[in-house]
Amino acid sequence: MKKILLCLLSSMLFVSAYAERELTPIKWTEIEKTVAAYPDSVKSLVKRLSLPTLDRSLTWDERRLAFYGQSILVKDKDEKKVDEAEQAYRAGDYKKALQQAEIALSINQLSLSALITAEHSILKLIEAGDSTYQKSDAEIYYNRTFRIYNTIATTGDGSKEYPFYVTKVSDEYNFMRHYMELWEYDGQKLVGTCDVFNLKEPSKYYADKEIWFDTSRSLKLLNEKFK
Repeated sequence: MKKILLCLLSSMLFVSAYAERELTPIKWTEIEKTVAAYPDSVKSLVKRLSLPTLDRSLTWDERRLAFYGQSILVKDKDEKKVDEAEQAYRAGDYKKALQQAEIALSINQLSLSALITAEHSILKLIEAGDSTYQKSDAEIYYNRTFRIYNTIATTGDGSKEYPFYVTKVSDEYNFMRHYMELWEYDGQKLVGTCDVFNLKEPSKYYADKEIWFDTSRSLKLLNEKFK
């Protein structure tokens, strides 16, 4: 699936978030305490991060609290609809894919997989001659997706010492492919609470041979399912 905006615009947005940034690893215990004490405040931040036009008054701390706090609020309740949306997309039923993605987003406005599916479903419908939608409709989903990528990028640099923090395994693949343009890898392994990918080749956005993701949130949710 291709990005909908010009490569130049994507590069400019990437550089603005990635260059000369301060790394802020996620402290899940603190996020959990904040969500428990101020759930309505976190929900408000989620709404602001999800607006069609970016609320530039949002600080990076607020953006991180919105994205990672939303994971604690939602607890993967959107996953069933996300799976249905992706299945419909693979089957070429783009209207159903969009419908299911929108239901998933009504549960979790910051679901990367649902946002990507919604965006690309609209583009496919436009390609098929459906005049119901415009590219600007798809751009709304794309812009929200890129805000999330930029937020994840502030949590690390992909190294063992500073892994990128994600809320679920699918975040790892979406971030690698659609943000870092890393599509090929030789192997994947779990080291402690981190997923590590051995990359076949670098991209213009990432030059190392490995990329590390802290997946402790996914592991915690998985353990809770089997309790």
